Amino acid sequence: MSYQIPCSPVVTETEEKKSRFICWLGPVTDKAAFLHQLEAARAQYPDASHHCTALVIGNPANPDVMQADDDGEPGGSAGRPMLELLLKQEIGNVGAIVTRYFGGTKLGVGGLMRAYRGAVGAALQQSELRRHVPLFRCRIACDFAGESRLRFLVNQHHGICGAVDYSDRVHIDIELPENEWTELHSKLLPEGFEVYPQ
Repeated sequence: MSYQIPCSPVVTETEEKKSRFICWLGPVTDKAAFLHQLEAARAQYPDASHHCTALVIGNPANPDVMQADDDGEPGGSAGRPMLELLLKQEIGNVGAIVTRYFGGTKLGVGGLMRAYRGAVGAALQQSELRRHVPLFRCRIACDFAGESRLRFLVNQHHGICGAVDYSDRVHIDIELPENEWTELHSKLLPEGFEVYPQ
């Protein structure tokens, strides 16, 4: 399944009853890098009340890493609504940090949820998103007569052929969209092609 990922970081600011919400939202593929970004936000806004976060690494339908943190706000009022919005919008490899400056008026749990979700929503509206298609990679072996047939089938499924090794047989590295692999594989097996995962 394809999903969206942000192309570059954005920073936006929203306000709710004089509380300021500054949202950093950007591409993240590594939890350590996200924690480094969080430390940078803490250093940039040292007098802020809270730095709440949401993180999705990988496919939002089945993430490798998925976490949210309320950073002292009432449980479930900040990180979770931020995370839920990212998942609902099918955005992966993304991190969001919302820094709050308290404006003197308590918002209540419902108000906080709307404010934090709204801060991430505003950042998403400013973000340039691109569609990410997960790729499947493997090496396929065939006899010399089967090479042109293999190249035709891979091309038919929007894949590309990479490195080729000619020894006793032909070994070709291929790469194609993950969602095309099952159908291609069902065509390869009856024709005697051998598949080696990478």
